Amino acid sequence: MISPSGRQFTGCDHREPLRTALKVHGELGARQTGGRLFPMACVSLEITQRCNLDCTLCYLSDRAELAKDVPLPILLARIDMVFQHYGAGTSLQISGGDPTLRKIEDLEALVRHIRSRGMRSCFMTNGIKATRTMLERLAAAGLDDLALHVDLTQERKGYDTEVSLNEVRDAYIQRAEGLGLRILFNTTVFEGNFTELPDLVRYFRKRADAITLISFQMQADTGRGVLRERDGEITQSSVTNAISDGIGIPLDFDAVSVGHSHCNRYTSLLVAGGEIISPLTNRLLIEDAIAALDDLDEREEGNLNVRRTLRRIAVNKPTLALRLLGEAGKWIWQLRRGLLRSRGRASRMSILVHNFMDASKLEKSRCESCVFMVATENGPLSMCVHNAERDSHIFAPMRIETESGPRWWNAETGEMSQRPDTPVNVAHEIIPRKRLKGRMKAEQVKVHSNMKDIKKRAGRNNT
Repeated sequence: MISPSGRQFTGCDHREPLRTALKVHGELGARQTGGRLFPMACVSLEITQRCNLDCTLCYLSDRAELAKDVPLPILLARIDMVFQHYGAGTSLQISGGDPTLRKIEDLEALVRHIRSRGMRSCFMTNGIKATRTMLERLAAAGLDDLALHVDLTQERKGYDTEVSLNEVRDAYIQRAEGLGLRILFNTTVFEGNFTELPDLVRYFRKRADAITLISFQMQADTGRGVLRERDGEITQSSVTNAISDGIGIPLDFDAVSVGHSHCNRYTSLLVAGGEIISPLTNRLLIEDAIAALDDLDEREEGNLNVRRTLRRIAVNKPTLALRLLGEAGKWIWQLRRGLLRSRGRASRMSILVHNFMDASKLEKSRCESCVFMVATENGPLSMCVHNAERDSHIFAPMRIETESGPRWWNAETGEMSQRPDTPVNVAHEIIPRKRLKGRMKAEQVKVHSNMKDIKKRAGRNNT
């Protein structure tokens, strides 16, 4: 098992720890954005372990439902901790479980606090309880992004294909329309929907005017879901090929690197009036632009300020600036017909493929150079490590500052004490039947079915 020690910020450049880790593990190539454009791609802030779905693939643990919701003061302190590690511009994902199960007042307070630190807030939800009123209030509080998870693993009633779920996606897009939120969609890729990926991607292409990012998360054997090991046909290459097939043009998922190459694949699209192109085709220009950032940017906040950096490139690297303008000119020419139809409006849509690790197969190099972290009591932690060791983190005593001094909150009891007692061992706690999820629920249903069969046979024998 990989040690869960969080990576600590030790210098004036928040990017340095990630850049060093990527270099140590041979991942700091010429097109690597991690540790250059940003110190961390995103950090998950889990505010509840409760969920209103029971997905066949779930990263929550068997006993996560026993954990009480983390108090708001602890969550606010974790936002400050993320800011100290990674600086302004960092994306903080308000997640769970499903965060819609918390009070709206708590959600607003979290969004406002993230905004006050100059960071970006992303609300991660299955959308079921994300009403228009809730989204309006969150947008007013300063929410930046709305990430909606919709796929077949959720077993929503009345939907038996991935494409049929586009009805749900359309409804969610309409619900957020006009609020100024970037809309993201997450899809878990597994055997049950893999063959539908091209058709699903065609839907996303048609809705590129409303969707900013689509993320495909490959099945991993972790958490409480009843599905376990991934089908051997589902690989990074097969998934990216299916996406290219759905988009209808060749896509280069290696033109830009986002963290470890075995973890993440990225590409981007420009869409206008039905026309679509990939802007990431000139690898040499991409390499030169990324190298220029190391020469020009001496920022302390960590995340790239695009406008300021482009101005500095124009002043200090005029030749590179002209090459970038020339490339932009090519994009405009390729999209010219679509731009005429859309009156000059174009949209950019990013595509991410995440290859999460099985809980029993964590790789040291990937964990140490992770760009997707979880905020824990002891600092940011690799998402894959956190999922593999979830109970030890969500049930650990959590420090909370009070007027009379520090206290420690217990997630199992929801109570506070004056000292950090040993975490409660929930391994043998009985979970109420109505709160069973995943494998434990499936096992309980199987036992109940077997008991009914035994009673039926006994009744026939008695007669």
